[in-house]
Amino acid sequence: MAKNFAQTAQGILDGIGGKANIKSVVHCATRLRFTLFDQGKASDEAVKATVGVVSVVKAGGLYQVIIGNDVPEVFAELKRLGAPVGASFVEESGKKGPVTGGSIFNSLINTISAVFTPILPALMGTGLIKGLIAVLQMAFPEWAASGDRSFVILHAAGDTLMYFLPILIAYTSAQRFGLDPILGIVFGGVLVYPSIAEMYPFGPLSVEPLFGLDIFVMVPYSGTVMPAIFSVFFAAKIYQFFRRKLPSAIKNFIAPFLTMVIGIPLTFLVVGPIFGLVGHGIMMGMQGITGLGALGAILVGLIIGGFWQVLVVFGLHWALIPLAIMETMAPNPNFGMNNVITFLAYAQIAAFTQLGAVLAIAVRIKNSERRSAAFATGISGIFGITEPIIYGFTLPKRRPFLIACLVGAFSGALAAAVGNVFSGGYGIATQFGAMGIFSYPNFILPGFAGSTANFLTHLFATFIAIGLTFALVYATYRADASELREADAAKIDTSKVDMAKARRIFAPVKGRVLPLNQSADAAHQEETLGKGVCIMPLGGKIFAPFDGIVEMVFDTKHAINLRSKDGVDLMIHCGIDTVKLGGAGFKVHVAEGSAIQAGQLIMEYDKDVIARAGYNLETQVIIANTGDFRAVTQAKSGDCAVGDVILYIE
Repeated sequence: MAKNFAQTAQGILDGIGGKANIKSVVHCATRLRFTLFDQGKASDEAVKATVGVVSVVKAGGLYQVIIGNDVPEVFAELKRLGAPVGASFVEESGKKGPVTGGSIFNSLINTISAVFTPILPALMGTGLIKGLIAVLQMAFPEWAASGDRSFVILHAAGDTLMYFLPILIAYTSAQRFGLDPILGIVFGGVLVYPSIAEMYPFGPLSVEPLFGLDIFVMVPYSGTVMPAIFSVFFAAKIYQFFRRKLPSAIKNFIAPFLTMVIGIPLTFLVVGPIFGLVGHGIMMGMQGITGLGALGAILVGLIIGGFWQVLVVFGLHWALIPLAIMETMAPNPNFGMNNVITFLAYAQIAAFTQLGAVLAIAVRIKNSERRSAAFATGISGIFGITEPIIYGFTLPKRRPFLIACLVGAFSGALAAAVGNVFSGGYGIATQFGAMGIFSYPNFILPGFAGSTANFLTHLFATFIAIGLTFALVYATYRADASELREADAAKIDTSKVDMAKARRIFAPVKGRVLPLNQSADAAHQEETLGKGVCIMPLGGKIFAPFDGIVEMVFDTKHAINLRSKDGVDLMIHCGIDTVKLGGAGFKVHVAEGSAIQAGQLIMEYDKDVIARAGYNLETQVIIANTGDFRAVTQAKSGDCAVGDVILYIE
């Protein structure tokens, strides 16, 4: 069935409080990253219940909606619906300016996301080109030496983005900070203007004359990140000042003129040299760590391999991309070449541990629906997209996720140790490129004597990561009862129900209704507490299933007892073993003794809190006084909406 991206986009918009609540939205490879005016207006449950949404994560001041591979299509629909994409630029009280607020850390993460995520698809595409060139050079070594223009053109295609990176960074930074984007391009372009680039000496900097004074500090700007970002940041301040102060008749052309006349010299006198050297210092620091020899390389492999997927959980992994870019654009004395990354070379190994974990889970479980979903997310994992695996399978169970992180640390350290032998003590390296299986060509490094060994070391570590994670998760995974049996919709026979007299119990939550004997809780399977049904919920809101009163609210807020006007005692129990959370993630909206009406919101729970704690979300609806009635009959199986009849009581 064709996917309805417009429906997904509209559902997300409705869930986050509409367009009016959006400052800006950008996207990366798998998730939409919203900057909202008020996160309190967003309903996590409504967003998560939208078809096409994997999960919601709130981190770094961003409201992140995880979509998966279809995120560009959903983003395009959001743009069509009028969502303010790209920029975090608003107009309030007649004044224009970039959105600010929150902690410095949140502002930093917001800025990195807004500046780099639009560039990432093209960046990964050019990485694929460079990987293709590497393969072709190995297969046809005479091709590059022949002077054939096809090599020159392909090489240019692979290097252009990085060479002119300041222009692209300046464009996206202008959108972020509230500068006219075309004016931002000018600020980025001047950093790589041919006459300027020719002035760059051999070495990190030189002092050049400006207006007769030796005060012009020249640093290399091609492929840099920080000078473009900060030059545009200050240019935006100048531009907004003149836009506010100048008369309307002249501000459209005088404001850009004054911004360039003031801002560009300041870029080369102050901003560029300062932040160019800061970037250079960061890059030298990273090279210094790997330059410690085997110990430094193993330490990097251990940390990146172990914590990469933790960063992925919170959407913070892209914050390390600027570090990779800075490392790529500087000659690496350890490998005797540039265009290589050692700092993040172990991230792909860490990602593949999630693939090993979900494959083990798929083999261990028997439920065909759940198994198919596991294999489907495994396919996305082959291509480097791990969020569906993490949120759908490994993180809710905790142990598989922890095993994957530990194996990632071990495999990263192992790759560094083995790579030391062939690189002279500096671990493994890669070029910037795509994710998953498409990353392998980027570990072939033309010009590096240990190129083949570098590639084979990474491949070896990847197989170790997948295989060891698979073995450990398979040996330790404890499938719950719902995963060990088919969850096909039960055959419902209501022919003997006296519809005229039967009491009706309505579904308190949207989800999938299953017979109670398919519950993941053994006590409920045996109907020890009474007859009823269990529901695998899609939302996080519980509504009253009839008119009546609240008899008891459990201290831990995970369960509630209700009594209908016609004498049905009913318990709604949210999750399995969630009593251990002590109320964390639950919110009750009614008090004991209060009257309720069918469809009234009575409680809520945070699915992420429960899932991250490793508990099953299954909700049981139990008739506590089953013995008072002649029959309790299941009225529905399979998908249900709030308000559907799920039980008949006679």
